Amino acid sequence: MKVDVSYIFKFYETRLKCHVTAVNYFASLLGHSFPDHDGDKNKEPIRTGYAYVFYNKYHPDGGLLYLKKDYAELCKDAQNEHHKHATHHVQYYSNVSQIPDVRLYEMISDWASANFEQTNILGDTQTPCLEKWFDNNMAHLPWTEHQIDIINKSFKIIREKTDKNKVISIWDELVKIV
Repeated sequence: MKVDVSYIFKFYETRLKCHVTAVNYFASLLGHSFPDHDGDKNKEPIRTGYAYVFYNKYHPDGGLLYLKKDYAELCKDAQNEHHKHATHHVQYYSNVSQIPDVRLYEMISDWASANFEQTNILGDTQTPCLEKWFDNNMAHLPWTEHQIDIINKSFKIIREKTDKNKVISIWDELVKIV
C-alpha cells in the first residue's frame, strides 16, 4: 500500500495539535498553561521522525517501510532528541530532583494526555491508568517528597475533574482523518 507523504505530515500536524490541546486541558485543571508544549516537534529532524511514529501508531498496517529503510532508526532518533532537549521530559535532567515544579506540572499534563490518547483514542486496553503507568515506569526514579506530593495531588485532580467527553472532543479532528 502506497501512502502519500503529504497525508502523513497532515495527519501528524493534526495529531500534534490535538495532543497539545489535551496537554493544556489537563494543565488547566492543575492551574497551568503550556501553549509552547512540544514546539520542537515542528522542527527537523524531530518532525519527520515523529510524523512516522504517530502515523504508524494509528495505521500499524500503513506500509511505511517502503518510504525509508531506516524508518525505525529515524523514529528512535527523533524521540531521543526530543526527550534530551525538552524540559518536560525526565531525560533532560541528570536527576529528577532537579525538575522545577512548573516543568513537573507540564510533565504530568503530558503523561495524562498520552495516557488518555492511548486508552481512549487508540483503544489500547493494555495501557494501565495514569497512576499505574507512573508506578510501572517512573516511580523508581529518585523523586523528592515534594515532587511525589505534587504528582499524587495532580493525579487526584485529573482523576476527579476530567470531563472525558470534553477530552474526547479535543481529538475529534484527528479521528475524522484516520
